[in-house]
Amino acid sequence: MNRFFKFSHWALLAMSLVATPLFTACSDDNDPELAPDSTTSVENDFHVAFANGTDNPSGTLLQGLSSLSEGVIRPIGHQMESSRTARIFVSKDRKTVWSLNYTVGSIEKLTYKKGDQYALLKRFDASVPLGSTTVRFTKMNEEVGSVHEIKATAVYGDEKDPSTYQGHQMLASIGFLDLDKMELREGYKKRIEVKLSDELAKQGYYIFRIDAPVFSGDKIYYGAGLRKYNPLTKKNLTVDKTCTLVLDYPSLNNPTVLVTDHVAGSTNGYRTPTQHVNEKGEILQLVSGNKEVHIAKLVNGKYDTSFDVNLSKLLNKGAASNGFFYAGNGIAYVPYEDYTTESHKVGVDPDGKDTFSYDWKLARIDLNKGTAVDLNVPGKLWLTQYQNSVVRDGVFYIALAPVGSEGNIYMFDVNSESAEGKKGAALKGTNAQQYYIGIY
Repeated sequence: MNRFFKFSHWALLAMSLVATPLFTACSDDNDPELAPDSTTSVENDFHVAFANGTDNPSGTLLQGLSSLSEGVIRPIGHQMESSRTARIFVSKDRKTVWSLNYTVGSIEKLTYKKGDQYALLKRFDASVPLGSTTVRFTKMNEEVGSVHEIKATAVYGDEKDPSTYQGHQMLASIGFLDLDKMELREGYKKRIEVKLSDELAKQGYYIFRIDAPVFSGDKIYYGAGLRKYNPLTKKNLTVDKTCTLVLDYPSLNNPTVLVTDHVAGSTNGYRTPTQHVNEKGEILQLVSGNKEVHIAKLVNGKYDTSFDVNLSKLLNKGAASNGFFYAGNGIAYVPYEDYTTESHKVGVDPDGKDTFSYDWKLARIDLNKGTAVDLNVPGKLWLTQYQNSVVRDGVFYIALAPVGSEGNIYMFDVNSESAEGKKGAALKGTNAQQYYIGIY
């Protein structure tokens, strides 16, 4: 069922009071929400997503547009299934949409008709086979998506004696979703034991999150959130390393953790992709930690320790980031949080406490030259939850508007080193805690 409306705080409250149902992989053919025919799907339109609520829960709207270079875009569209902000992916021809309903564990597949018209094709409940409602999802290619999660638990010989700390037990759950059939392919694993070296485990290192996977050869590489644990205080310490989880594809055998100390921080990101495969088949990986943002590289299954593009050093400022967009030929666009700006309130956390952020900005990096340009974008941006941008016909498109304010689609010539982009369509109609989260 399509819903065409503008979000408000009242609507958000109503959503939070309604339990979201769980669905199985095979939907009933008589379900009135199912699209009886997908042949009228529209190709090559842009899809623009809009979220309501910097805290929890958060609703998501999606609409299709044939052009982003002019006109006005308003926060209207199809309401995605979302107990938290929906995680959205789109097919190469832009006719099909997949979306994860995070904290519920269901993934819906929709066909795009036009404008706000999206019709449900199938819905899959990943929480049943993988045993968790908090799995994450990434579309890998046109055939398969990864559904994944890792959980870590501190292990003590004696819970009352912190000196008996034995490291963290890390268990991953991973399955590969057939994007056509909307069911997990054979060989998914609910329990994969992930281990660091004994030395690192004893020092308190552990992986708390995996996400943003990419394929390379016969392996799949997951960005990893790395922490270092103090068993005496049960608090986390500063991390001085970076790691990546690697498994055989599609068997999910031989889980291995690649570790390096030539950069430090996490590689899992949040909702922005952190890993891309370049034209040479190398993995470009964003690393964020200790107020620095790096682009590292993995070649032939190993970190290339001679390669490090340090955005913080290039711009001479402390920064953090959740991911980046690769435009090809060594050009990357990196949304980043600028620690030299003034912190400001952006929302409320699940405990009702105010949350704060520094201004987010956007940089263009030339990875071949090792240079960076700070692009001219609006102030007071909050891109923590920004999901996706696109490159089309040599132009990088990104939706930029401060939370609760108006903005624009910004268009940057990928081949230009200028800090100036062109303003496209106006982004209108936002209220407090409402913001644009992506172009697909």
